[in-house]
Amino acid sequence: MKIIFTIFLLFIDLNPKSKEQYNEMIHVAIDACQKSEHTKSLELLIEVKKYAKERGWNQELFLALNNIGANYYLLSDYGEALQNYLDAYDIAVMHLDSQEEMVVLNNVGIIFYEENKLLDAEEHFSKAYDIASQYNDNYKMGLYAINLALVFNSTGELEKAEDYLKIAIPFLQGEEEIFLKAKYAKAENLFLRRKYENAKQFLLALIPQFESDKLLEHRASSYLLLSKIFQYENDYQRSRYYLGLAQDRNNSIETQIEINEQFSAISFNVKEYKRARAYRDSVLILKDSLYTVKSDNRLEGNRVKFAIKTYEKELFDKNKEFNEDRTLFNVVIFFASVLILTFIWAWQNSITKYKQKKIITERNQKIKMMELEKDLESKNRKLAVRTLSMSSSNELIKEVVQSIKKEPVLANMPELRRHVAQLNQHIKKDSGLTDYLVHFEEANHGFLKILKKKHPILNTNDIRFASYLFMNLSAKEIATLFNITPDACRKRKERIGKKMGLEETGEIYDYLCNLQ
Repeated sequence: MKIIFTIFLLFIDLNPKSKEQYNEMIHVAIDACQKSEHTKSLELLIEVKKYAKERGWNQELFLALNNIGANYYLLSDYGEALQNYLDAYDIAVMHLDSQEEMVVLNNVGIIFYEENKLLDAEEHFSKAYDIASQYNDNYKMGLYAINLALVFNSTGELEKAEDYLKIAIPFLQGEEEIFLKAKYAKAENLFLRRKYENAKQFLLALIPQFESDKLLEHRASSYLLLSKIFQYENDYQRSRYYLGLAQDRNNSIETQIEINEQFSAISFNVKEYKRARAYRDSVLILKDSLYTVKSDNRLEGNRVKFAIKTYEKELFDKNKEFNEDRTLFNVVIFFASVLILTFIWAWQNSITKYKQKKIITERNQKIKMMELEKDLESKNRKLAVRTLSMSSSNELIKEVVQSIKKEPVLANMPELRRHVAQLNQHIKKDSGLTDYLVHFEEANHGFLKILKKKHPILNTNDIRFASYLFMNLSAKEIATLFNITPDACRKRKERIGKKMGLEETGEIYDYLCNLQ
């Protein structure tokens, strides 16, 4: 009887939880995620993941992985989110039906959309939409159709976007927030198709419906669209009026950047150059703030990951303690079995310590690399901000000088000519290029040397252009620095890509990053 009782205790779980209890833990974790309590949410989900994996509970394992991905997505850790979504996708494909598969496909599509990988986003949203169509799930079809419409709005395929909006809007009747977001997407589509009068009437009817706090961004974006419509109609007074309505202290930094860029454009149109410059400076400051916020989000994500690693170790320690206690109990009954179990435990413990040391070493190396990358990104950003600020100042001065020269009466005034000469002295010449390259080389030691050695065909302007691409400046920003059009900027990028032997211009940034 003692032997039978010992074997029974060896295999029984002394603290069992039912499947219903783990499902309840998942619901609590989802609620915590919605409240931004990510550490709590992830601790619960990791425990569910561990036990669901051990017991072969595929539905619970899928939910745990999918919601772990959702937590990391909200923490802006897209790499970790994507990995968990892909793990959930494998579970859905191998063990569950297509309904779970389409949920993960949509989540993966959202990550690609956030990273501006529009072709990948379209592919995943389309697959999710096709599965929803097979199940005649009207709500999901409407939701995924909106996502596809937003992608096609971004890629300029406006007719396709309109077709998906026609599908989405009828399916979302009764779902107020999603329904209003779909209508905003339609207004944006009308604007992009230059149907300004239709877009204007549509927006004026839509804006009063954005009463929910969750729709404040859409209300601000709607006012911004109205401002742009009136700007194109040369009604700058009404354009500025609606832009003022778009301002709200709860707006995201991205929306504030768009609003200030629009204010700058309007001010320039009405020849208020000083005000236009002030708004451009505000845009640069806001972009720098956005970069800081994203850095803080990544830091918070790393802090949460560290806390989760600690929690995983606590789970490991609890299991280890439980196994030790059970082993000790068995020692009293079966001395021979204890010797075997002790040997196995010592062996496992040695491996565990080795793995822990390896993990700690790798983590320390990653932390050092992250600190170096953050320092490099900060230096490059400061250099970019300073360069763009100088370019913006010179551009405005040149525009003012050109405006004066076009007026014969003003141009012949001696006092005014003296001031114009002083303004010309403030304009930075191309000699600033050498200083810029020196500062760039200090921030990115060895980069220019490697680039010149690997591609001696590149001239000085090509190298300067490549350095701006390495700092991840947009085509619009680079065009401003070179005083060329965005189209000419894209052509130059293609030409430099060919000199480097690259087939696609989209590969240049990754190629430059890998040079070091």
